[in-house]
Amino acid sequence: MTSNTAIFFALSNFAADVTQKFSGIVVGESEEQLRAPFENLMNAVAASLNMDVLCVGETKLPDRLGKPDYGIAVGGLPTGYAELKAPGKGVLRRNFKGHDRNQFDRFTQLPNVLYTDGNHWALYQNGELVGNKIVRLNGDVSYQGKDAVRSDDAAQLARLLDLFLRWNPVIPADLIGVNWELFAGQLAPLCRYLRDDVRDAMQDENSPLLSLAKGWRDALFPTASDEQFADAYAQTVVFALLLGRSLGAGDGYGENLTFANAESALSSEHSLLSAALNALVDQDVEETLRPGLNAILRLINAVPTAKFSGDTDPWLFFYEHFLAEYDPKLRRDAGVYFTPVQVVNAQVRLIDDLLRNRLGKPLGFVDPEVFTLDPAVGTGTYILGVIQHALRDIAVTYGKGAVAGYSNQLAQNLYGFEIMTGAYAVADLRVTNALRGYGASFSRGGAQIYLADTLES
Repeated sequence: MTSNTAIFFALSNFAADVTQKFSGIVVGESEEQLRAPFENLMNAVAASLNMDVLCVGETKLPDRLGKPDYGIAVGGLPTGYAELKAPGKGVLRRNFKGHDRNQFDRFTQLPNVLYTDGNHWALYQNGELVGNKIVRLNGDVSYQGKDAVRSDDAAQLARLLDLFLRWNPVIPADLIGVNWELFAGQLAPLCRYLRDDVRDAMQDENSPLLSLAKGWRDALFPTASDEQFADAYAQTVVFALLLGRSLGAGDGYGENLTFANAESALSSEHSLLSAALNALVDQDVEETLRPGLNAILRLINAVPTAKFSGDTDPWLFFYEHFLAEYDPKLRRDAGVYFTPVQVVNAQVRLIDDLLRNRLGKPLGFVDPEVFTLDPAVGTGTYILGVIQHALRDIAVTYGKGAVAGYSNQLAQNLYGFEIMTGAYAVADLRVTNALRGYGASFSRGGAQIYLADTLES
């Protein structure tokens, strides 16, 4: 039996099952009548394509826009989501109003989502309607049974479902490796989806996120609103996973990126991020936020760990590109526009000259009595400029053998404060890596970069 023939029979049985559901007393919402037939259809399609497919029903929470009805895993990896609508509702944005339209706008931020009302089928990938077309059955499954399906319907749906089930993240690349600006553009909508999910989950008085928000306020930002906590949560999780991946978590040799191995990779020198990831993603929270968390894991896992190393710094403008896509208003309000490296280096040289020739500190930034604080460290560009300038001068003046010892002294005297968790995470990684590259050794915790509001007590 060919794949199309098998799917024709599966689709015919799906239509017959739906008609039977609607022929009696309808219990629950109309779209609920599609659930068992849909699962049976996907199982049959999986068998015809020789795939290991699992449909996981997503539990909806009260007073929320909800989750997609199903999470779809292929070969044990989260692959996409399916959203069921009542027959006749359609699958295009113009078909929806109010709650359904808001839900559609959120769900299509996910990278691979199948929408169906039984009669119409559409695949959205990264917010775009794949092929700019939908599959329409010839009849109506709510009352025509197998007569609603023809062979050409099955052929079209077979192609659509094959694309859906075989989806893999495509990491944008150019001649020198990963295009980090485009990758930031892929990651940002998933972070936004997670932020919105956190914000809405907090409307449920039984949500485990409420206690997390309280702990976050007690430890870090006492005046943070629910909206600010949701943003901090999403950025912390995204960048902790991203940095964990860059440090080798889920190295691709039979092991995928997980929250556990990301936490482990961060634990020795990035203890705040490690602890935050451990606290923010417990079992109850993971269950609540599964669609967004799984999509982020799958995307980051597709970037080989080797791509984070090389001659170019992937983090130089990454956060700026990310924030421009994630939340342009937040970027404007926070003033996230990074100073060009050439300007930073000129300012560092000027301050070093003042320290040496006007303030009597011949070692400049490396002098034990000179402390450097960047109160809005961003992704660490100024502190990196200080490290590179100061330790290059040490190498010229005292020889390369002296650099490691002086790098330890410099590490003790450098501080950075940053209020935005994504930028903080990048700065913590870049500064720690830079100092370690010059031979500095750290006690547990890494460089002295702190998540803090400089203007608060």
